[in-house]
Amino acid sequence: MKNLESKKHLLYAVRIILERRKIDNIWENHKWIVNDLIPLEISDGLGYPPINDVRIKPLINDVKKEDGANKNLYFAEASIDLHRAEAEGYAENLQSSDPSVYIVLRDGDLIDNNELEDNNHFNDNIDIHLAEVSLSPYHIQDYEDCGEDKVEKIPLYGPIAELVEKFVEFHFHPEEFKKRKRDKKEIDQNKRRGGDDRLNKKNTYN
Repeated sequence: MKNLESKKHLLYAVRIILERRKIDNIWENHKWIVNDLIPLEISDGLGYPPINDVRIKPLINDVKKEDGANKNLYFAEASIDLHRAEAEGYAENLQSSDPSVYIVLRDGDLIDNNELEDNNHFNDNIDIHLAEVSLSPYHIQDYEDCGEDKVEKIPLYGPIAELVEKFVEFHFHPEEFKKRKRDKKEIDQNKRRGGDDRLNKKNTYN
């Protein structure tokens, strides 16, 4: 598609790479880390919202790191929603000190009935799913205020950042502040009437 930034609604497909990292904690034995986000393809949104709540699947297991520990990698594929109605939020993100892609992780794996019947596809290491990916800090504020989900941030750069910059430039046109000018006719009429009596009285204090 040419002139992508001129489209009022786009869906940017991405692959998110996560790591299930072991930790030494009496309350939990692991935490989820977002390692990377890979841009895939762009499509016309056609006014439909992206599909949220995406299952996380194993990518590579038991890959040895330099320190000899196991590194368990997983992935989820979703789409970043770009809509002109949210252009102000994208502009705020770009102008911040750390432009980011916001990734919302939610407790609970997503497994359909077919996979429950096939134990080969069941992985009890996965206890979260991807709730949403967003570029609007205004939108993501609702998740942060709720406090039930985990919001991760990764730097916004590369082809995604380039598209967002063009998208904002095309769709976001902030209104300039204009000082209100009093009508000269109104001022002259006020003077002929003597103005507001309250303005002509001196304030006195006892």
